Parts: sequence; structure tokens; C-alpha cells
Amino acid sequence: MFFALLATAAMAVPRADRLAKVDAEGVMRWTDDGSEVALFGVNYYPPFTVDYKSIKEQGLDFSQVMREDVAHFRRLGLTCIRIHCFDRQFSTHEGAFVANHHVALLDELIDLCARNGIYTVLTPIAWWGGSYAEDKEGFSNDWEMREMTTNRTAWAIQARFLKEFGEHVNAVTKRRYADDPAILCFELINEPLYPPKHPDDEITAYVNALADGLRASGTAKPIFYNAWQRRNAAVGRARVDGVTGSTYPTGLVAGHALKGPQLAKVRASSLYPDEHIARKARMIYEFDCADTPGAYMYPAFAKLFRHEGVQVAAQFQYDPMRLADVNGNWQTHHLNLVYTPAKALSFAIAAEAFRRLPRGCAYTNDANELVFPPFRVNAARNLSQMATETDYLYTADPLDPPPAPAKLRRVWGVGASPVASSTGNGVYFLDKAADGVWRLQLHPSVFTVRDEYSGGTQPKVVVLPAAPTLTVNLPGLGTAFRVRAAAAGTVVKQADGGRVALPPGDYVLENVSTFGAAERKALAALETPAYHARSATEKIFGWKMDDVPRQWGDRMPLTFNVSAIGVTNVVVTVQSASGSETRSFPVKLCVKPDDWEFLNVEAALKGRYTWAPGVRKYRGADPAGGTALGFAAKEGAFAGPKDFVGQRIPCDAVGFQDLFGETGRGKTAVFRARAMDAFTKRVEVVFVQADGGNWGVDLELTPEWRTIRVPVKDFRPYWTTRRGDGTEPDMGQVQVISLGYGRWLYGDTLDKPHGYEISSIKVEF
Repeated sequence: MFFALLATAAMAVPRADRLAKVDAEGVMRWTDDGSEVALFGVNYYPPFTVDYKSIKEQGLDFSQVMREDVAHFRRLGLTCIRIHCFDRQFSTHEGAFVANHHVALLDELIDLCARNGIYTVLTPIAWWGGSYAEDKEGFSNDWEMREMTTNRTAWAIQARFLKEFGEHVNAVTKRRYADDPAILCFELINEPLYPPKHPDDEITAYVNALADGLRASGTAKPIFYNAWQRRNAAVGRARVDGVTGSTYPTGLVAGHALKGPQLAKVRASSLYPDEHIARKARMIYEFDCADTPGAYMYPAFAKLFRHEGVQVAAQFQYDPMRLADVNGNWQTHHLNLVYTPAKALSFAIAAEAFRRLPRGCAYTNDANELVFPPFRVNAARNLSQMATETDYLYTADPLDPPPAPAKLRRVWGVGASPVASSTGNGVYFLDKAADGVWRLQLHPSVFTVRDEYSGGTQPKVVVLPAAPTLTVNLPGLGTAFRVRAAAAGTVVKQADGGRVALPPGDYVLENVSTFGAAERKALAALETPAYHARSATEKIFGWKMDDVPRQWGDRMPLTFNVSAIGVTNVVVTVQSASGSETRSFPVKLCVKPDDWEFLNVEAALKGRYTWAPGVRKYRGADPAGGTALGFAAKEGAFAGPKDFVGQRIPCDAVGFQDLFGETGRGKTAVFRARAMDAFTKRVEVVFVQADGGNWGVDLELTPEWRTIRVPVKDFRPYWTTRRGDGTEPDMGQVQVISLGYGRWLYGDTLDKPHGYEISSIKVEF
């Protein structure tokens, strides 16, 4: 019964059938109720140009590629896509429209988006070239762009093409482009160019010629024209309904990922305040934080655009999932739910902000943080956040708790929050169907092996074979919830203490004691997009070196930051200024399991922890070398209701199981730690495994730094694990280290100050 309900569920789809019209004040409104249009989405290109070429060369199924990506768009809450159509690929020299494979794919994509509640914005003329023999037939091959905008013979050819474009009948929907409600509007041409000092009246005449050509198809849809290059006055006088602009505040094609916060650069688009376009609707046809891997920029764009009165905004461009590991097509952009998980979730949060913020809202840029409730972005924490009574979305450990946990309907996140956490870095989507029933879509963890923005044909990001541990603390679900595979309906896991280790996939979480017929019905009606991800990379091998200085002084230390997977050694070569001397330095990464460092101090310093009042976390120093994680509790800190301090630190060893091989159980755990107060005698250390096992020890401390050795066989089961049949911890499965201290350790010294520092946790095999 459960399987049948899930398999036949008819999920409601957002609407993409309303018509829009621009009023006398230049506001685009829905004609059915007069409300304002506010659509946020991406540019997307499988039907054309380099994406088309790559998909074809790799022998991929175009339809499957588009289905997967449109499911991502719906999953992220996007409401529009924009496509500037590469006219060379489906036109003749005379401007006739050619219904070929490119157009068939465009027809399919428009219908696919409409069925998922997503509108399409079409720019019929791109001019830019392709790389196929068929491209030579198009009219854009006969004219330079500046001739296209000035030669009246070329105007007539473009006008013919635009008329036939609008008259084309979609082979799937059987509707003309001119009439199809799923097509929101048209933008006449992408990024037009003009000769130097070309007069405004000639530009206005050109715009009118193109607009008249498209109107000849009988379309009543809004028509926009690209007003970049500060030609607003000319466009403002033309017979079009709106203007389009763009912004790339971080520049384009740096060839590498930009370092440091970029938030302050989000200042203005090309739609700068101008009385000439005061009564024109506004659209951002392209924007991006190019060459920036951070997950904190997009909500700032959304607020800026609404401040400028923008009603439609489309990022350039979403990478098809099947191509996104390489990021080879437009290397300066990289956005995909699987391969840039936190950044994609930041985009989803921006879509929410764009819908909710009013036109003309205030905007002031800042280098570090923007707070506009219920939204917050923080550059230092790589955080975009949305926190309402029903929606809790975050790209890193959030700064604010959910206002009303019992009222939550959505929890989408990366990292750890009071209601959900994952030891992986893929996005987890939790959507409530009923009390005690949640749909979980868990995306895979990824690892960046090369600079995402460096170009070339090698993979930049790989999918890891990890089964992260999820901790879910949602009201009504309970701590022993059952996990079902969403498609088959079969039970795959039972949570223990709210924790469960799961491979990426589509699941249902249910409270065992309350799940029944009503909950099944609610689950069947839940609006959840199809789940699409990628399998783990078969042979994971790669490394990346960041922040290598090009120059440094004599006898000064030279620091290399290297991250790697499946690699044990790297050779770094440096050369003197004269070129007369070259030296190679072997960089030891992790030669054998004994070298694996389970405690990542820097990650712990950035992460959240559960605290008692009067406790601080800080960076200490181990005299033997290295940074230490420190906690200090003031006198009386453990006397109140929050009588403990705990932190869970991901160590990701599960991604390196090949390193541990058959020796994964380990022999001796080796700790470097000390007590900071005379009354602090111990701290609890627990190893949390991918299979749900929890094994730990109360580590005995002294005021002096010590190397403390504990046989692994002496670790005792914690929380959910039960000792049996001589079982022991399996260090090859460890995903999280849990550190904690408080009331249960200190007895009659509870009211005294307590603190400790720990710098290293390793295991000897």
C-alpha cells in the first residue's frame, strides 16, 4: 500500500500559465489578478552552442540531461529560465526560421519547464557563433554585430526572423511561441553593439524595426530590449515594454578562483537610475559572482535587484549536471546543485528573497554581512540563511536558530543546525508532509580536486563514496524514526538517538508510533521534485594547491596549502629569480593510516558547539607544535540547565577507506591534550562511525601537555552502540569526533572553573 501511494502520487505543480502585461507605470503584472511579476532563475543552454556540442560529443541523452536539470530548478524553487537563442544554428541567410534539432530541443525544454512551474524568457537573436558546419547558414554569419544594428537591409532580415520565430508552433505543446503562456516575454537581441558615437535616434529606429517584426507575429507578450552600454535614452523612446541589464561585479574569466570576501562588490547593475526608463519594466538578463566559489553572494544580488525595481533576474549560467564536474563550457561560471552544493542552496535562498522583497526596497552594500530579516548573508562564515517560522534554509552552520521549530515545513541545509546536521557537504532537503513524516532528499558529498575556474578538460569536482551521518531533531519525528526508500517504500534504516548514516538518495522519515493512513495520504500529496544526483567517482584521485605566492623573501618561510584525495605525496618545485637554481620538496600528505589526523582543529574553531553560559571556545597552542582547540568554562557555568559543552567535528575519514584497508580497526588511539584548570580531570571523546556505531573514552587530563595513549579495545560503547561478540571501533568508518564535558564528569567540583585544550587525535595501526 505504501509503495503504491508513493509511486502514483500526483504532485501539484506551480503555475506557469499566467499571462503578463506591462502597465502604464512600467510594472509587469499578471493579468488574472494584477499582482506584480517577480521571477528568479538561470540561463540554461543544452539546445544550443557549447552545451549542445558537449552533450552530443559525449553521446548523452539530451532529454534526460534536461529532465535532470529542470528537476534541480524546481528543487531550488526557481521560477524562470532565460535563453538567448543562437540564431546561426536555426536560420537561413535570408532570415527564415529553420525548425531543426536545436528548435526541437527548445520546444521540449519550454514544455518541460512549464510542467514544473517555470517560465521561459526567450532572446531570439544572439548573433554569437557556434562551431558546426550547420551554423554557416544563419543570417548572423553575413553581418558583423555593428552592421546588424545599423544596416537597414540587415534590419529587414532580422525582422523577418523575429516574425517567424513568434509564429513557430511548438511541436510538443502545439502552441505558437507568440501565444504560449509558458513563455513570459521576449528580449529582442542579446547584447547589441553599435559604432562609436552612434546616434540615439538611429538606435531607437532599430529597436522599433525589430519590435515591429516580432509584433507582426500577433504576439501581445511584453517585449524587452537590452539597454546595456548606457543607451537607456534611446531605448526609453522605443516601442518596447521593458529594458534589460546585467552585472558581473567580480569581473569575468580570472582563470582562477578569487580569494577573499567579494560581497562589497555587489553595488549596482547596468540599470542605473535613469528617468528615460522610468516607465519601462526591468529585467536582469545575466548576472553572476563569476570566479567566486562562495555561498554568500546571491541573496545580496536579489536585494540589489529589487532595490532597482527589477522583476525578472536570470543568473548566467547553470551547468548541466552531466557536464558540471569539468566546468569546461563557460569556465568563469560554476553553478550546479550536485557539484556546487552550498552555492546552489545560496541561490535557492536568493530566489526566496527576490520573491518576498518589495520593488524599491533599500539596499546598502557591505564587505562582511547583510542582515534583512528573515535573510542574512555572512562572508566570513560562507553563509546564506533564511529563518522563518516555517522555513529554515542555510549554506553553513546558521547564526540564528529557527524561530518556531514546531511550525517548520522546510529544512534545507549544508552543515549543522539545532534541528538537522550532516557530516557530509551535500545539500539535505527536508520537506514536511504531516506531523511525524518528512521527505528527505540527500545529495552527495563532493571534493574539489582542481580550481573550478581554471578551464581545461579535466574534472574539477568529484563525487565522494560517503554515507554521511545525519542528525535530525525535528518536533514530532522522534529520535527512533524509521527511514524508507522513497521509490520502493522499503525500510532501509532505523535512527538511533536521532542519528542515521545514509548514502545519498530519496527517503521518507517517519515516526514509527504515529505513521498511518492519514500520513500516507499527506505524503502522496507532497510537492517534491524528482531526485537526480550523480554516483560516486570510480577512481578518486586528485589534489589542489591554493595560495601559492609567486614571490617571497630570502630565508622566509614558504607555506603551501594542499588538499588531496587518493594522493599520498606531492612534489613542489620552486625556482630562484635568476633561474639558476631549482629545488623540489616532497610534501607528505598521508602515507599510511597512522598519519591520518582525526581532529581538524581549524574546522572545529569555525564550527558551532552546544554550550553552557559563560563558556568560550578559543585557539590555543601546543608547545610541541600546532594549533589547539580550547574550551574555558567560568566558575558556576555548569550549575544551570545548560550544564555541558559539546562539539561534533567532521573528520571525513570515510572518504579514505582505501587508505585504511583491512587494518581499519586500529590498535591505539593517541591524544595530545591538557587540562586548563586543576578541577578538570577528564573530557569525553567519542568516535562516531558511518554505520551508526559510537565508541569513546573519558580521557584523563593533567595540567601539563601530555601524549595520552589509549588501546582501542578499551573504548566503550556510547549512546546507541552495544558491546557484543568482541566488537570494537572501526577507525576506517569514523566520520565525526564528538568532544564533551560538563555535569556528568565533575560531581562535587561542578561549580568550579573548568577547561581543556586538545591539539591532536591519531590512531596507530
